Amino acid sequence: MRSAGSRRVSSMVEVAVARANVLTARWAATVGDAHTTALSGAGVWPLLAYLAGAAEGAGRDELVAAVGVEPGVAQEAATGLLRLLRAEPGLRAAVGLWAGPQVPLRDEWLRTLPAAAVGVLAGDALDVWVREQTGGLLDGISAPVGPEALLVLATVLTVRTTWKEPFEEGMLAADTGPWARQAFHALSRSGPDLDQLAVYDTAHGPISVLSVEGDDGIVVDLVLGRPEAPAGAVLAAGITVPGDSAPARLGSRLTDDDAAPGVTMGANQRYDGPRLFTDVPRFTVRGGHDLLATAELFGLRAVTDDSRGWFPGISDLPLAVTTARQELTAAFTALGFEAAAVTDVRMAGGSAPAARTRNVSFTIDRPFGFVARHRPSGLVLVAGWVAELEKFALPRHRMVDITAGVRP
Repeated sequence: MRSAGSRRVSSMVEVAVARANVLTARWAATVGDAHTTALSGAGVWPLLAYLAGAAEGAGRDELVAAVGVEPGVAQEAATGLLRLLRAEPGLRAAVGLWAGPQVPLRDEWLRTLPAAAVGVLAGDALDVWVREQTGGLLDGISAPVGPEALLVLATVLTVRTTWKEPFEEGMLAADTGPWARQAFHALSRSGPDLDQLAVYDTAHGPISVLSVEGDDGIVVDLVLGRPEAPAGAVLAAGITVPGDSAPARLGSRLTDDDAAPGVTMGANQRYDGPRLFTDVPRFTVRGGHDLLATAELFGLRAVTDDSRGWFPGISDLPLAVTTARQELTAAFTALGFEAAAVTDVRMAGGSAPAARTRNVSFTIDRPFGFVARHRPSGLVLVAGWVAELEKFALPRHRMVDITAGVRP
């Protein structure tokens, strides 16, 4: 039987997951149609929560609105969320703090961070930490830490999972749309579980969601909307709708009369029962985000005013935010999915203060979204939009095989 304390922690983590997902969906709604990108609200939210618990004035009000929890519990919620991520086999999360020797830090705030999280701001310490924590998926921070930085607070999140049902590598060519007359690397598989595919009704039309199950409770949803639907709307719906409402139609109940993005129906001739056939792109996505470009979204507008300090809960030295960034990479392959995100906030000194036996085919041959979730908690780990793909190139050994029998 769990104690009252463990129930409180569990409840706090549930709140943190819900609020982090809200931030992710709001951020995803800003994604533009033409750009491939990836983002992780789960990587940003703990940083904002730690800052909210230490801020004052208008800066605190904005941060509290962004994280959606009161400042008195914000740091506890952030710690609980990171603890959840560290406890899962397919996930890894860490928080780090680097401060200049001239910055006196409050013991009360330091106690909210893991004991090994605090270091001295010098040299390439942050880059080394990022490489170690991501297992080399990220090589460090692209924007160097300048001499004006007095304090850096950062989180790292990594996701690694292997598909329960692997794909086969292949090639797919689009007939219409932005990828028309292009051949790209595709991943294919088929199976009897038609309900891996679901169709949801949204304000911007139906979206088709293919759920790809990995090990350790991680699932990656591939989300396709109508061609005319805005990328941000499709991606945001892919984040929120599966958790908030039941599917309009599951794959096993689709009929010839249903119109869903990427879905076609066909007669079953090779198998005894209905099957779901999927053809989806292989992709690698890299994203880089200046969080201050949309500072209102993250509650960071007021705290960039360096005419005063905003974080008396961290230090007696006046501090204002000068930089807030996230860098992320994510790869969806035949065998699994892996992603890594690093988010850092830097501070400088401020002034004083129906079912029929039919086959269902789902094909993605135009821009789409993806959402990686931790299914047991519901936390959205990484989300992104794929607008461009790598061109298909025949492997060299296949080229040799093809030309081996050709005589001059």
